Amino acid sequence: MSHEYDARYALERKRREELERNRAKEFSERAFKEITACFSEMKAAEYDTYIPDEMGELGRNMKSIANLLQTDVFEARRLCYQVQNSLSSMDFLVRSAKEEFARQERIRYEEIQRQKAEAKSKLEDFFYEQLSQIKSPAVANFAVQELENIKSKIQNENISSEEELKQQIKTVCDLADKKAKKWKEEKLAAEKIAILSAQIDSAIKSTENEKFEIADNKNKILNEMQALRDSLTSESSESEVAEKLDTIRSSVDNSLIDEEVRRETAKAIVRELKNQGFDVSWDLVGLDKDSYVLIKAKKHSGKQATCKISLEGKLNYRFDKYEGMTCLKDIEKFNVDLKKIYSVKFSDERVIWENPDRLSRTQETSSNTIRRNM
Repeated sequence: MSHEYDARYALERKRREELERNRAKEFSERAFKEITACFSEMKAAEYDTYIPDEMGELGRNMKSIANLLQTDVFEARRLCYQVQNSLSSMDFLVRSAKEEFARQERIRYEEIQRQKAEAKSKLEDFFYEQLSQIKSPAVANFAVQELENIKSKIQNENISSEEELKQQIKTVCDLADKKAKKWKEEKLAAEKIAILSAQIDSAIKSTENEKFEIADNKNKILNEMQALRDSLTSESSESEVAEKLDTIRSSVDNSLIDEEVRRETAKAIVRELKNQGFDVSWDLVGLDKDSYVLIKAKKHSGKQATCKISLEGKLNYRFDKYEGMTCLKDIEKFNVDLKKIYSVKFSDERVIWENPDRLSRTQETSSNTIRRNM
């Protein structure tokens, strides 16, 4: 007797979720290692001096990722994506700040030291002491003119106390801090396309390094990323681009997990057929969306089994050249063991071909001829 079946295959939900968690954890651990190394380089390059707020937020995010790796790898992955997207903008801001403020910063401190040495009044000493505590080059740059005005007030004796002087300096620095933040926003807006392009390029490079079995899937995803990059304009919304990029990244994960599910299913079927005494061989046929894993199995007695496993979750399997009802027994064991031992379950199963026992060699030959022609 022979039977051929079509069915939908899937790993048990728990096993698929485990694959998804493993992939999220693997990515997050790799990304966290890269982010940590990048953070160390930024600290060594004194990024804190130019973008203290951004560096503080990066440090807090790193602590969050470290904790999430132990509790929620999916949230860890989301935060890693967010941090990776922010790194290119941090590099840009620091380069711009260094170019714009470095020369004035040197002049400012040289002037502070020179004038402090020449200062004759206690109030002037206090003024320069307060100026030396301004650590942000951006704040110092945007406050320079107002600070000069305060110095003139001291020289004209229009400020009478250290407390009054301290308050005026604070007011000026607070306003300068707002101007510095506005400057950052304007700089980022001016360079929006370059920064978003860098983020997409990073995702493209990461995807290119992934090991896809199906080249079509990889090419489709890379084309989507490139199309998103090509669509960028000065009017593009950072949040919308980030959302679209996250959606494409999710398709990367889903495609790779679908491939992993098929590999696990194929391995489970191969092991089960071997356990039933078959000699088994298998291969991947095709490298596009219509590819399938072809498994061929044969016993010395002549009994045969073949399985085709598509990427979309479809399984076709045939047990052939059996005597009597033993075919159904092997099929039942095949189905039960796959679910019980390997977490593979079938759904929408239907018989698409059946060949009953033949009573003579002639009839059997005729039957086989019919099967080959189907």
